Amino acid sequence: MKTKLISLGLILLIISCNPTQQEDSVAGDISEKSEIDTKSSVVYDPSGAIWRYDYNQQTEEFEATQLRPVNRDTLTGETLEKIINKSWPRVQIKFIGTSNDTAFISIPDSEVLTQQMGTAGAESFMISTTFSFTELHGIKYVSFDFEEGDHGIPGVYDRNSWDENKKPIE
Repeated sequence: MKTKLISLGLILLIISCNPTQQEDSVAGDISEKSEIDTKSSVVYDPSGAIWRYDYNQQTEEFEATQLRPVNRDTLTGETLEKIINKSWPRVQIKFIGTSNDTAFISIPDSEVLTQQMGTAGAESFMISTTFSFTELHGIKYVSFDFEEGDHGIPGVYDRNSWDENKKPIE
């Protein structure tokens, strides 16, 4: 009996002195949380994007650049919504539909766009999204509906909207 009691005590002592399983679990939780935090802090992911707008060091100007070709015959507004939402994970759009030569887009939660990305970030989003949606057959304009903020103004834009005055078409 005494031997069994001592053996049981030693087993309990060994188990309580071996916290690696618990530490591994906590470390895994922390690493998983930081991975989630890192993903949510990404403002722009060009890996699936069609267009981007940024500074070209060769020309020393900001410009829109097509990152990949698209098949306009199979391209849809719903597909573009998915592409934009993947490319801009913190600014999620909702494709409403088209009418004549205009695509209609809503941004239900526009705070990141209008308050957190700065003017250059918001402009990059607006231009790359406008260029992407004007890839649709017959679409020349994109109507953005969102709450106006310091760095973004809703309205109707086309590919030339940023050439001179950077304001929406009235």
